[in-house]
Amino acid sequence: MVEIGELESHWVRPRIGPVIMHAQSTTFRRVARFAALGAAGLVLNVVITVSLHEGLGVPEEIAFAVALAVVFVFSFLTSRYLIFSDAAHGDPKKQLLKFAIFSAGFRVSEYLGFLVLHTLLRLPYLPSIVAVLGVSFLTKFFTYSTLVFVDDREVP
Repeated sequence: MVEIGELESHWVRPRIGPVIMHAQSTTFRRVARFAALGAAGLVLNVVITVSLHEGLGVPEEIAFAVALAVVFVFSFLTSRYLIFSDAAHGDPKKQLLKFAIFSAGFRVSEYLGFLVLHTLLRLPYLPSIVAVLGVSFLTKFFTYSTLVFVDDREVP
């Protein structure tokens, strides 16, 4: 005869492990895609700026502004459809508005964080930048995954 403790260890515990492992694996894949697409956005920003300025003679300020706009759209679309794809059923207008608001907030926070570390605490500028952007990266990932790219449809 099988005892309750044996049933619990055989049926319940093995099911919990794979669920946790799957959640961790999914999060890791999302973080990796978020990092890769962030790096792609950086490259895209530089390529667009240089191409417009060097190739077409567009002033640097305008070239960079155009690049920022293109990369903003790129970041929104890749976040919505490639990183947080389960939220693609949510309202895209609401997500875009939240993405824009949070993106602006992150830029301001990054700059203020840099000023605190570099100007007030007198830390060297490169470690300050790395620290601020590292914290921002993790904060953005958490914010986008929990507040921006969510499926906000009502559950029937």
